[in-house]
Amino acid sequence: VDREGATAAATNDDIVGRFRSGQQLNDRPLALSEWRITSGDPSALEDVRKLMGGEEPSKWDTKTDESFELFTTSSSVNITLDGPTSLRSSMVLWGRSAKIRQCDGAEQEDGSPCACPSDIQELKEQGKQGIACQPSIQVYFRLTDAPALGKFKFFSGSWTMAKEMSSAEEALEAIGGPAFATLRLELVEYTTKAGKNVKFTKPVITILGPAEDSEPF
Repeated sequence: VDREGATAAATNDDIVGRFRSGQQLNDRPLALSEWRITSGDPSALEDVRKLMGGEEPSKWDTKTDESFELFTTSSSVNITLDGPTSLRSSMVLWGRSAKIRQCDGAEQEDGSPCACPSDIQELKEQGKQGIACQPSIQVYFRLTDAPALGKFKFFSGSWTMAKEMSSAEEALEAIGGPAFATLRLELVEYTTKAGKNVKFTKPVITILGPAEDSEPF
């Protein structure tokens, strides 16, 4: 089930493909350091490959209509956002096939107080158990260097990205229209107090400025 499908319906005009920060390998999730893109149009992926590198697009096992995938050699891409509605973040609790509730971290859609715990660690633990809301981030954009290809989408449930979304949303609201941005996968490495080495990649979006009719840089 595409959990973002209902929300995406109003934004999904001419969506040509989806950027992904991971894949399933031997039935286990695997984070990637370079972007993976899926689409039902292999010719569009071939055009993206010319910009972002990688081997030729290939078929992959999926229940969606995005039956081709491209593993790029790029961890960052220049994108153009139409405006504030191109970037959305919320907290959502999903059932097996539908959304149970959605909130902004304090208040649910119906105006009632959020039923989730306020403590972030408790919230994360209950999220893993499927009884509390988790981050739901959606980005809709065009490739700055190939806008005619159409729109792409990126969905994420990253807690680290969720922490930084407010600044990006505020910057986009301040611009109030089309904006240039970068979408990248950033490597994070640190050692815990217990001496455990932790390494992962996190998606990061950075708003660069208004797009208008000028060049992005």
